[in-house]
Amino acid sequence: MDAKITEFTQLIDQAIDSAEQIDQEEQSDRLDNLIAVLKNLKQTVIAGQLQPSHGTSTLGLAREVADWIESLDSPLLSAVGAVEDYYQKHF
Repeated sequence: MDAKITEFTQLIDQAIDSAEQIDQEEQSDRLDNLIAVLKNLKQTVIAGQLQPSHGTSTLGLAREVADWIESLDSPLLSAVGAVEDYYQKHF
């Protein structure tokens, strides 16, 4: 597997891990949806079907998480931000 694909999937896995560590009591639907989107994204990347960002498009993950996460310095928001940043820089 290409090094950038490997690094990107590792960032996605880190975001999934961060999401799974959050107490799901209040945000269970949103967290479940985010985890599903991240897992789908990972499969899309591995399959080589990710649409290019051209340095401008985003995946919408950081915006989505920022809408409901309580702390803007949360590890989850940082993790999805890293996914977004890598996508824009390398795809």
